[in-house]
Amino acid sequence: MYSCVLLLVVGICMWSQPALAQKKVLAKKLQIDLREVTIDSALNYISYKTNVFFSYSSDIIDERQRFTIAYDDSNLEQVLHQLLLGTGVEYTIINGQIILFKSAQPAITQYFFEKVNIRGNVRDAESNAPIPGINVYVAGTLKGSATDINGNFELKGLTPGPYEIVFSHIVYNLAHATVTVQGDQQYVHIPVKLEAKTTQLENVEIIADSEAQKNWDRGLKVFEKEFFGNTQNADKCSILNAEVLDIDYDRESGVLKATAELPLIIENLALGYRINYILEFFEHTPTVTRLLGISNFEELPVSSNVERKRIIKNREKSYQGSMTHFLRSLTNDKLKKEGFVIDEVDELPSTINNSYFELPAKLHAGRDQFAFDNTLKFSKYLLVIYTKEYESAAYVFDQLQLANTNVATFNNTVAATGRNVGQMSFIKLNLPVVTINSKGFFNEPLAVTTYGYWSWERVAEYMPFEYEP
Repeated sequence: MYSCVLLLVVGICMWSQPALAQKKVLAKKLQIDLREVTIDSALNYISYKTNVFFSYSSDIIDERQRFTIAYDDSNLEQVLHQLLLGTGVEYTIINGQIILFKSAQPAITQYFFEKVNIRGNVRDAESNAPIPGINVYVAGTLKGSATDINGNFELKGLTPGPYEIVFSHIVYNLAHATVTVQGDQQYVHIPVKLEAKTTQLENVEIIADSEAQKNWDRGLKVFEKEFFGNTQNADKCSILNAEVLDIDYDRESGVLKATAELPLIIENLALGYRINYILEFFEHTPTVTRLLGISNFEELPVSSNVERKRIIKNREKSYQGSMTHFLRSLTNDKLKKEGFVIDEVDELPSTINNSYFELPAKLHAGRDQFAFDNTLKFSKYLLVIYTKEYESAAYVFDQLQLANTNVATFNNTVAATGRNVGQMSFIKLNLPVVTINSKGFFNEPLAVTTYGYWSWERVAEYMPFEYEP
């Protein structure tokens, strides 16, 4: 009983006695401009400027972390709030001294964090000045932010794993940073420097050419068709800033190449997303389309429950049979339950011809043949068939055009062979071994090339990594 009373009295003394003194300490004014310094350096500088002493354990913050903070006219409370944001460190004031301590969370070195924050600072590569207003987002996700006046940013709530962070601004070159988030980290800190674009827009002379404009307009129609694909969702997709596209279109050969200096802003009304899409490569010929880019997603506002239900239904339909669906089924050992069969094949069927209908004699509904350990290792092609849906009529029609085969011939062959067992796709590895994470995505960028149905379903079917049916 005595010990309990004593503890209570001490608690009252700590929190009631210094209330006025705390306010006085925290109200102390200071100017501060620190760039990429350790916590020790930052606290020593603050102590020198305010004559306030700090007490803390040397291991409360990883010594590898660097801090950037700048205020022209502020007080100690504001500075400490910004400095300790996201570190899990709190403070109290006893007899005018600031005591830093870890909050009542499990220690980083002993526990696994389910969610981790990425913090960083963005600066001009030449002047080293902080850059406000830089768009910062995680590729393929709904997560995004922007740098504040001091160039700082924070991306919250990431699960452990590798991520590609993209930095975008109208007057700076695009930049990428690959970050691997570990489960024993509560935060990750990355400094970034951006190069200013060398193009001087004010010196560009725009020449009106009606024929060139007509050719660009024709090229845009071809680009949108090949970029979005031919699924039903494609009709509900639009590029809001198509003027940033540089299109080189040769009508005679049918070859089209496109680049974009700024991210494309896309609205997909079918799936309810706005997509910021960095077009890294696009080339279309009469027989093949090659597309490479990085996307980030935002939820579009929904005006009614009817619209919300329609979007949910469309998202579920897009997910079913997708490569993400397949990879999650593979990692969870549920291929058969989810409707997938697989086999390794020597080559691709070039078009819809006789070989297209010759399926392997034995298809597998399990992953044992690969000794699966969250990696894919095969040298040829992995055939994946989703048996719960047929290939769409639009896809079959496109393939018939490529093969110069009419619909009647195709239908007769299907009737004779029973070929139309589902959606057929192929995976080719671009690396000897490719790792799949627990969310059902490849850890290595550009790890695979897809063919068949998955390659036909393009940007109109894209959804963020976070999507769960």
